[in-house]
Amino acid sequence: SVHAAEAINEKNWVNHPEVVEVRSLYQTIKESKDSGNLKKKERKFNYCEPYEDTVRTLYTDRNGKPRVYYYSGGSDDSAVQRELYYDENGKLRFAFIIAGAYNGTKLEHRVYFSRAGTKIWEIQKRLEGPGYTFPREWPDAELIQDPAQAYNEMSACPEEK
Repeated sequence: SVHAAEAINEKNWVNHPEVVEVRSLYQTIKESKDSGNLKKKERKFNYCEPYEDTVRTLYTDRNGKPRVYYYSGGSDDSAVQRELYYDENGKLRFAFIIAGAYNGTKLEHRVYFSRAGTKIWEIQKRLEGPGYTFPREWPDAELIQDPAQAYNEMSACPEEK
């Protein structure tokens, strides 16, 4: 494809082969999850501190490889849900983030990664509201590279039993 040699930009990102590949992988993983082919583990925590996780969910394939990691948390005035998708080699390939705030702001944030695990494109879309202090470029610390470790980590907040 002509696009393959081009850098990803505002004009070509939707049809750029690297983004199309990630979107295809996302669709495959989502279909597998929705049809019950991935094993689900979930932990819930009582709210105790702003932006500590209140939910962590890990989906693994039949080989025990993490394919989807979901975690969410918030504060008195905003909340963020993160869905992270991993390829069969355990590399983070796509992050889908939904954030909302007390003032009616709601946004979607997408981050695409190459097979090597490097960020290739990032885009944020405000769906409604006046805006909020959510980051324009999502912090790397929230783009979890090791979902099994993140799922199992201790939390500052008490776990619901």
